[in-house]
Amino acid sequence: MHSWRGIVLVLATLVAAAACGGGATGVANPCSPASGSVTGCVTDSRGGSAVAGATITATPAGTTTTTDSQGGYALSLSPGTYDITASKPGKAASKFQGVIVQPGQTTTANLIMPNVFDPTNPNVSAPSISVSGLAPGQNVNATIPFTVSVVAVSNPVRRIDVRTSNMNALPQASVADMSSANFTLNSTLLANGAAFVDIITYDLNQNVAEFVVGFTVNNAVSGSPPATPGVFLTAVTTGQSLGLFSAQRAQRFSTLHLTQDPNLMKVNGRSINLLTAPSNATLFVQVQWSNVGAVGYNVFRSFSAAGPFVQIAESNGSFYNDPDPSLAPGVTVYYRVSAFNAGGESAPSAPVSVIPLPPFNLNLASPANTATSVSTVPTFTWAPTASVGQDRFYDIYVQGVNDSTAAWSTSNYSIVDSTSIVYAASGFVSIYPLTSGKLYQWDIYEAAAQTLYGPSNAPYSVALAFANGGGLVATVPAGSLNGPFNFTTILP
Repeated sequence: MHSWRGIVLVLATLVAAAACGGGATGVANPCSPASGSVTGCVTDSRGGSAVAGATITATPAGTTTTTDSQGGYALSLSPGTYDITASKPGKAASKFQGVIVQPGQTTTANLIMPNVFDPTNPNVSAPSISVSGLAPGQNVNATIPFTVSVVAVSNPVRRIDVRTSNMNALPQASVADMSSANFTLNSTLLANGAAFVDIITYDLNQNVAEFVVGFTVNNAVSGSPPATPGVFLTAVTTGQSLGLFSAQRAQRFSTLHLTQDPNLMKVNGRSINLLTAPSNATLFVQVQWSNVGAVGYNVFRSFSAAGPFVQIAESNGSFYNDPDPSLAPGVTVYYRVSAFNAGGESAPSAPVSVIPLPPFNLNLASPANTATSVSTVPTFTWAPTASVGQDRFYDIYVQGVNDSTAAWSTSNYSIVDSTSIVYAASGFVSIYPLTSGKLYQWDIYEAAAQTLYGPSNAPYSVALAFANGGGLVATVPAGSLNGPFNFTTILP
């Protein structure tokens, strides 16, 4: 039976491995710390960018080091329990409490290190977390309440987030503006064996602390285990934080009066909901599985088909978003999923792999910016900055500069494997012909590259990369790097 590797020491390792990492550290290279008894990656948020040059300190030992260009660090510590803290000018303080070091083993402690909310506020000290009602190593076989208390050094507590045996983008429970809060743990929703509660708290100046409480689930066994689920992987690369990507995409859709939901991206039958994705990741893998009627599902990851596979999440839902800093474009990653219920755990699925794509972007070509005497039935052309993926998908808009709505647009990434299109081409009919002697604007407002690794009616994996150039004009939302372009049609 697969289980979390260990109970207190390695639970901290496994949680930290999934807790704070992000594709941003892996868009060029993954975060790969040197060897040590405690290693980790420092990012500016869950799934965010690497923080280089941060000072890492282990207390009480006083041992220090500095993060490398990918946010990685390594410490050599004697066996014991430590608080690992990160500090850097302009950044909030970050602390991972209660990191356990055992002889001959490596513990991972990733840290979240956002920018300070108020740069003029000198109070940059991480809060401290305590938990009552749930003790490390406790056997749990019922629903139990527990209390999280936070002591902030100089700033009020802003938020307490709690996750149980997973590090998905959204916490399972969260309270705001309280220094103490009560939570409930229901063991029947968890698989028997090692489990954990991960607690992250922020104060008003963004100083952050994280604390893991490991425990053992010991539910009564009854009935038969569920069937093994099928696994479906989607690797997503945006090249910038999903929060910025989403905000620019929403602005673009609003400006163009597009009716489709900007938070839902559909490419060739695959859907990504930005609201459930890690908001600061630039690369993540969405692991989905078939519903076999189980209570929950265990997710395992490896960078080799032969393993070893490490459990990274336990979920009662139908998917898990993995933004770990070890993920990177061109690096094959493998996942397996098992299902569990009161009767036990199924056999894990066969390994399914995906290779994340590099970032994808494009430049507009013609009609060139400020072109004049352009046909009222022009051909629009553009060019990707690099060859990414097996297939590429685009959407275009054309709009009078002083008009409130587009004269013509496509949607749902409907231009496939082509870098040109004639205005109102067959299949993309417009009810608004272009007017002679009028100033128009055009752009490729969304684009995606795709590589599909299996059929859609069986366990498959697909890699997607979404373009979001941002354009050259800050006040005009654009999907290309150099757009939008203006052109004037030919006079009558």
